Amino acid sequence: MLRSCIPVVALALCGCLNDPKPAPTAFKSDPHGHSHERDKMLIEDAGRYHAALTAHLSSKDGNELDIFFETIDNPPKPVPLPIVKFAATAKTATGEEHQLAFEPTPLEERKGDPEGKCSHFVAKAGWMKAENVLTVTTTVDIDGKPTAIAWKNFNPKKYAHHED
Repeated sequence: MLRSCIPVVALALCGCLNDPKPAPTAFKSDPHGHSHERDKMLIEDAGRYHAALTAHLSSKDGNELDIFFETIDNPPKPVPLPIVKFAATAKTATGEEHQLAFEPTPLEERKGDPEGKCSHFVAKAGWMKAENVLTVTTTVDIDGKPTAIAWKNFNPKKYAHHED
């Protein structure tokens, strides 16, 4: 019985060693088929949507961070969520942490959002400098589930949609 098993094991091993399938490829910058940068925004996955982070640098009005929730379509469309406000944390490269309070932007900046839902949020960030490198983290309810989102290596100057 043992003799009859040896050829079967040998054939199985040969088949595994000569498997023509290529090894899986690891993609660090583009893990699932799309870029995480667009125009002046850093994009992260937010459940089945995307969350785009951008900076507003203003010496007159104060610095701000904006977050847009959108579909993964090309071109993306705004996704109004039933969120009134949410908190986030911005951590600088030196380890300083700053709390952020994101609130809906004025209705004229998010045309098409129905009553009680919002696709575009803004938070004051007076402490933020153009040269900072930030990690911004938050957890928001998307489709009824808490969803963690983290934007890493966010440079306000690079991702500024407005600068004065």
